[in-house]
Parts: sequence; C-alpha cells; structure tokens
Amino acid sequence: MKSIAGIAVIAVALVGLGGCAAVTKEQCVAGDWSELGKAHASVGKPANHLDEVVKSCGKHGITPNTEAYMSGWNRGLQNYCTPLNGFTLGKQNKQKSPICPPQMAAGFNQAYQLGYVVWSARDRVERAETEVRSHEMRVDDLEESLSGLNCKDKKNDERKECRKERKKLRQRLDDAEFDLSSARYDLDDLRTEAEFISARTNAEAARLFAW
Repeated sequence: MKSIAGIAVIAVALVGLGGCAAVTKEQCVAGDWSELGKAHASVGKPANHLDEVVKSCGKHGITPNTEAYMSGWNRGLQNYCTPLNGFTLGKQNKQKSPICPPQMAAGFNQAYQLGYVVWSARDRVERAETEVRSHEMRVDDLEESLSGLNCKDKKNDERKECRKERKKLRQRLDDAEFDLSSARYDLDDLRTEAEFISARTNAEAARLFAW
C-alpha cells in the first residue's frame, strides 16, 4: 500500500512541475516512480525527462526505478493526449508538448487548434479593452488639463495665448472622445464576435469528440 507521504509527493509533482528542478529530495525518497512518471507525462513532460530525475535523485544517493517510471509515464500519456486536454490548452494558449504518439496526436492537435481559435477571439477582445482604457485615460488627462487652464485671470497677450491653448486642448479632447467612442464600438463588435466564435467552436468540438 502506498504511503501517505508518497501520495503527497505526487500531488506536489503535479502542481510544481514548472520549476527548474526535475524532482525534490522528498520525491526521490518517496520512490513512487510509477506515479511520478505518470504525473510528469500528465503535464507534458517528455520521456527523456527521466534523465533529469535520475540526475536529481543521484545527488541524494537514490537510484530511480526507471522501468516503473516509464510504465507510469506511458499511463500519463492517456491523461495528456486527450482531445479535451488539447482543447483546454489551446483555449489557454499554452504551449503543447510533442509527446503524443501518432494514434493520439491527431485528435489532440485538432482539438488544440479549435481551442486556440477561442483564445484568439478572446485575445482580440482583451486587446480592444486595453485600447479603450488607454483612450479613457487620455480623455481624463485632457479634461483635467482643460479644467485647470483658467484664462479669466490673465491679461492681454497672456489671455490670448491661454485661449489659443484652450482651443487646442478642446480640439485634442474632441479627437480623443471620438477615438474613445470608436474604440468602444469596436469592442462591442469584438465581444459579440467572440461569443459567437466560442459557441460555434465549442459545438464543433463537442460534435467531433462526442463530449
């Protein structure tokens, strides 16, 4: 029966595989090589990641059971190389691993591309939202500058120059408000488009992969 410590170590492996170290000392000591291999494959680690595991554990005087690790790694492929996982990774625009065997890669890659279509639509919306915020800040800054420019207390030439400056600021503000209005219009269109693409793509994925 697997120890509680061993199970905990595998849980850590699933969460923290993004770092540089292949495995921790605790994972080496636990020695649950099959589950460790499965955990690594489940997040897209290639088979040669075993070399790093051997190196890391060797520093602690521990030799991994490479056969058990690879047995688990092959089981982990069943988790990683599914169309559902490919679709999820694509929607998150996460880099996909080339570990999937040919018989599984086709569905995984097709689903990934569908997911990426959804991400692309959402990304266009996010970039448009950023543009709107930028225009809003520009309008706010110009309004503040305009309200802070008081020409009444100035005399003669200074008042003329002040009025010229107010006129320029007013024109710049009008332009900024027009740009903001256009950006908001574009954002509304992109949001509608993204909703349509998401619904259509999710339906297509469900049809292809029988979700």
